[in-house]
Amino acid sequence: MIWGGAQQELGQLEIVENTGLEFGRAYRTRLDRIADARWNVQLAGTINAPIRDGHVYLLSFHARCLRSTTGDGGLHVKLERNGPDWASRISRRVNFGREWTRFDLPFAVGRGEEFAAGESRLTFHLGSDLQTIEVGGIVLRDFADRVPLASLPRTEVTYDGRGADAAWRELADQRINQHRKAQLTIRVTDIHGKPIPNATVRVKQQRHAFVFGTAMNLNFATSDRPEVETYKQKLLERFNAVVFENALKWKGNDPWGLRNPAAVEAGIAFTQEHDLYVRGHTLVWPGTRHMPSHINDLIAQLRSDPEDQEARAQLHQAVEDRITQTSSYLAGRVEEWDVVNEPFTNHALMDVLDPPGTPHGSGVMASWFGLAKSHAPDARLFLNDYGILTAGNRWSPHQQHFFDTAQQLLEAGAPLEGLGMQGHFGATLTSPSRLWAILDRYAQLGLPIKVTEFDVNIDDPQVLADYTRDFTTAVFAHPSVDGLLTWGFWAGAHWKPQAAHLNPDFTSRPHDLVLQDLLFNQWWTEEVVTTDSMGGAQLRAFKGDYEIGVEAPNHMTHLALIKSFMDDQTISVTLKTND
Repeated sequence: MIWGGAQQELGQLEIVENTGLEFGRAYRTRLDRIADARWNVQLAGTINAPIRDGHVYLLSFHARCLRSTTGDGGLHVKLERNGPDWASRISRRVNFGREWTRFDLPFAVGRGEEFAAGESRLTFHLGSDLQTIEVGGIVLRDFADRVPLASLPRTEVTYDGRGADAAWRELADQRINQHRKAQLTIRVTDIHGKPIPNATVRVKQQRHAFVFGTAMNLNFATSDRPEVETYKQKLLERFNAVVFENALKWKGNDPWGLRNPAAVEAGIAFTQEHDLYVRGHTLVWPGTRHMPSHINDLIAQLRSDPEDQEARAQLHQAVEDRITQTSSYLAGRVEEWDVVNEPFTNHALMDVLDPPGTPHGSGVMASWFGLAKSHAPDARLFLNDYGILTAGNRWSPHQQHFFDTAQQLLEAGAPLEGLGMQGHFGATLTSPSRLWAILDRYAQLGLPIKVTEFDVNIDDPQVLADYTRDFTTAVFAHPSVDGLLTWGFWAGAHWKPQAAHLNPDFTSRPHDLVLQDLLFNQWWTEEVVTTDSMGGAQLRAFKGDYEIGVEAPNHMTHLALIKSFMDDQTISVTLKTND
C-alpha cells in the first residue's frame, strides 16, 4: 500500500517483470487519491557513492503511463540531500504517455555542491496525479571531468505556447494595450488661451506604474565589498521596487527579530533616496524552521501540553509583539507586507494556537492581519505562498488551500488586501495560457495579485530567456496583477546563481536582455507628436511617470512632469512667447 498523512491509504506499489525493454523490471505505482503535497508519495533510494565537486553526471530513466484521467502521466524527479535542507542538484517535472519514454538529465556539480557517500538520494515524487505509472531503467553515471556537459544527451525543457506563432500572444498584446496603457492628451495654448498648432510634443516615459522589482540582499549591499556600488547601479537601471531578501524575517530573540537593524536602515534610506517601492517580507513565517528558538520552545511545550495556558499566553504575546513592533517601526516606509508566508507547509503556530478544526484563515491568522493594519494603516497586507503558479497543468491541493485561506480570511473580516504568488520555477514551466487560468481563478476573490519571488533555475539559456519573456508577458497582460519581483538579479548575491540575470562580472545573460527589451523598449513610451489645428495632440501611452517637453516657433520651451499617469488624462500646457 501507499500511505499519506494520517495513515490514509492512497494507492499501491509493486514491482513488475518483463517490461519489454533491456532493464526488465520496473516499479508500478497506482495512486487513487491525490496527496496533500507531491512529495508525500515518493519512490526514493539512497545514493551510496559520493557526488563530487567538478564532476559531470547523467541521470537516465524510463517511464510510461498505464492509466490517468488525461491519458498522460507525470512525476517530479529530484536528486537531493538525504535530509534537511533537502538541497537538490536535479529538480524536474516530466510528462509522458502510454509508450515507454526515456529521460536524460545531465548535470554538473559546482564548488560547495558535492555530497558525501550516502548523503544524497534519488526521489520520484508521485503525489500530484491520479494515475498508474511505471518507472524503470534508472541509471546514474559519473563521467568525472572527462566529458563536457554539453556533449551528453538531454531531454529538452520546454512548455506549451513557446512558439512565435502561439495563439496566446495576440491576445496578450490586446490585453496589454487595454490594461497597461491609457489615453494621454496634451493641449497647447498661448497665454491668451489661443490654441497653438504644429507644436512639437516630446513624450518621454521615466518609470512604469506597474511594479517591476527585485529582491535586494542587504547583507551584501551594506558590506564593504567593491562590487556594492555596481550592484546598486544595476538594480536602479532595471527595477522600480525592492523586497529585502532576508533582512525583515523574524530572526534572533529580540521582538523585532531583525538580524541587522543598521542594514535595514541603510536599505530603507536607499529606497527613499531613489523613490523605490518597498515590499516587507515577512511578518510571520509560521513554521518552526523559520522562527526564533524561544518561539520554537513555546511551540514544543504546547505540543506536549496543549493545556499549558501560560505557554499559550506567552506565545500569543510574542507573535503580537513581533507584528506590532516591526510594522510600527517601518510604518510609512514599507508600502506592503507579507503578513503570513507559506501557510500550506508552515503552520506550526496555527496548529498550537487555533482550536482544532478552525478553518484556515479564521483563527489567529485573521487577528495578525488586523494587528498589522492597526500599526501600519497605509501598508497593503498580503498572504504569500509558493506552488501556486508553478504547479504546471494541474489544480493542486496547495493551490486550493491558498484560495480557501484567502477566502476565509476575507469572510473573517481580516484586512487581506493582496495575494502574493512566489514563482520559483525549475524545469516545470507552466504555459502562459495555464497561468491565465490560474490567475483568473484567484481573481474571483477581488484582490490584486503580485508575483513576489520569480526566478527560473534551469541550465538552458535559450529556454530560460524564452520563458522569462513569456512569463513576464502573460503576467503583465493579466488585469489582476499589479507587480512582478524577481528573487535577486546578480549571480554574486543570489540564492540560485544559475537563475540570476547578471553574471558575476555584471554582464547580462540572455534573459536579462529579454527583460530589458520588454520593459524599456516594447513596453516603454517615448514618442514625438505634433499638435493639430486645435492645439491638441494625443497618444496611447504606458502608465507611469512622464516628462513632457513642448516647443513651438517663437515660443519658450515648456517642460512638464507627470507623476503616476494611470488613467485617460488631459494635460494643458501654456507657452509664453520669446519676446
